[in-house]
Amino acid sequence: MFDEKCVYFWPVGTGDSTTFVVRPNEVVFQVDLRHSQKSEDEETDCAPVIDYLEEHLPKVDGKPYLSAFAITHPDKDHIQGFEELLERVTVGELWFSPRIFREHDDDPNSLGDDAKAFRDEAHRRVTATVEAGGDPGAGNRVRIVGWDDLLDEEHYQGFPLEFFSVPGDVVESLDGDDLTDEFRAFIHGPFKQGSDEDVGDRNETSLAMQVVLGDDPSAGGVLLFGDHKYPVIRKIFDFTKAHRNEATLRWQVLLGPHHCSKSVMYHDEDGKEVLKQDILDDLGKYQVGAGYIVASANSIPASNQDGDNPPHAKAKARYQEVATGGFVCTHDDGGHAEPLKFTVNGSDIEYAQTNSVVKGANALAAAVSAARGSDVTPSTKVGFGCPN
Repeated sequence: MFDEKCVYFWPVGTGDSTTFVVRPNEVVFQVDLRHSQKSEDEETDCAPVIDYLEEHLPKVDGKPYLSAFAITHPDKDHIQGFEELLERVTVGELWFSPRIFREHDDDPNSLGDDAKAFRDEAHRRVTATVEAGGDPGAGNRVRIVGWDDLLDEEHYQGFPLEFFSVPGDVVESLDGDDLTDEFRAFIHGPFKQGSDEDVGDRNETSLAMQVVLGDDPSAGGVLLFGDHKYPVIRKIFDFTKAHRNEATLRWQVLLGPHHCSKSVMYHDEDGKEVLKQDILDDLGKYQVGAGYIVASANSIPASNQDGDNPPHAKAKARYQEVATGGFVCTHDDGGHAEPLKFTVNGSDIEYAQTNSVVKGANALAAAVSAARGSDVTPSTKVGFGCPN
């Protein structure tokens, strides 16, 4: 299953589980996890993600080995099953932002068991890294992402900067392997705490990044924005443009933020829900070729009632106007517990399945994309969000 360079989006209900096969049969990068008892029921269409990982990951010392695991934020639908994952699989490296746990400092019991397991494991690895004064070795590695005052506290004193990434940084390694030309993650967020860009909602602390399984961001990669809403996504685009790093916004696949939530393109203004066409225009502008937008969610209803949680029909409709390749949902592809698979061939990311959703891609979106053009400025490392 992991024998070719590709990206999997797993059907896990309304939640996220994304797997990047960076180096076939060798280097696999997991972003978020939702594995539930329901997924182990043969009658469900949810995928037992840990079972798949355990079966198909490469073996090291007789145990399945996952090169790296990144958490965007610790909500249950992004971290469910992590404690079990640690028991069944060796994880070489963890990525996380300390900010995602800050709102729980006053009430640690507000964290779920899997989030607690991740936090404890991340803290253990931070200690191991500080004590080693450098690389603590496989199974102990950790990468801290995003600025936070927590880094000034005693537990983080002496943490090596080589394992610390901020918005504007590029990461080209996983679990101690130099993957230059094979893997490139550009960090878009979270922004520096206390800055004008800090919104405060826990979802707005989500890890956000462009992942390219190659070396050229201008060819477009996979955009992951966690559960961010319009204000922060707007700021990500504005800051990236201001620092002339627009190639890192280019995408062939966009994982719809917050499980196809309308909060990406609709914003409350004076009590009214207002469509923010500017963000849709930008998403269209930085689409490369026939891009795909993925909703990691249960099947999207034809309409929603006020107050309904994602997925939202209005968001799907807007995304269909943008994605020239197609809009696809992890629970609309017809296979029992089968992930959406995108293969990587050179700089091209291709959808491995065909269905009516893709075949019926919106013709208007194709015309809009062609009219926008595709020239952007080459990327540079800029380090925005960093202290002066």
